[in-house]
Amino acid sequence: MPAAKRTASGTSRTASDSGAETRDRLLAAARACLRQEGIAGVSARAIARHGDLNQALVFYHFGSVDGLLQAVARTDAERRSLLYADRLVGVTTLKELVSVGRQIHEVEFAEGNTAVLAQLVAGAASSPDLGVAVQDGMQTWTTLVEDALARVVAGTPLAAVVPLGDVAYAIASLFLGLELMGGVDGDDTRVESLFTSLDAVSGLVDVLLRSGTT
Repeated sequence: MPAAKRTASGTSRTASDSGAETRDRLLAAARACLRQEGIAGVSARAIARHGDLNQALVFYHFGSVDGLLQAVARTDAERRSLLYADRLVGVTTLKELVSVGRQIHEVEFAEGNTAVLAQLVAGAASSPDLGVAVQDGMQTWTTLVEDALARVVAGTPLAAVVPLGDVAYAIASLFLGLELMGGVDGDDTRVESLFTSLDAVSGLVDVLLRSGTT
């Protein structure tokens, strides 16, 4: 059992608690480094500087800088899918799916998470292991979208003919592309315009789906 240590406030903490906190600080520092310096500027020294930590901790906790970036990719995908899962679970129409997608985009863009994702994707081009981590995160989102689509087309003629997995992957890929482009040029105007158009079109599609004319 890890030995307990006293903090400055006098509370008791274990070594495992301290280790988890350090890992979280390293993950946060890596995100900050990706946002501000891009994948080309990422190094153990740069990450340590952003987190005010010893660079040796990167290797102690994650084995390598690439290992830390993989952890960022997987942790962010898991955390955000859990954050938005309840909203997606409640989706039963295409219009609702577009609305949730817009909400997710607005939050992710504003918090700078889109910029982190863009840099991770860029890094994946030269790191197969990082590529796998990014793809794993993509699959998490694809599954959530596929489940939502199943509810959208349930009871309609499309339910028996639409390859939901393929369509969900296409939607998730399109969303990822929009996020990446928004992160590259910093201009959210086009994406907002697209969501406005999709909102109008999706309402019409929902009517057609329910009328059985598609």
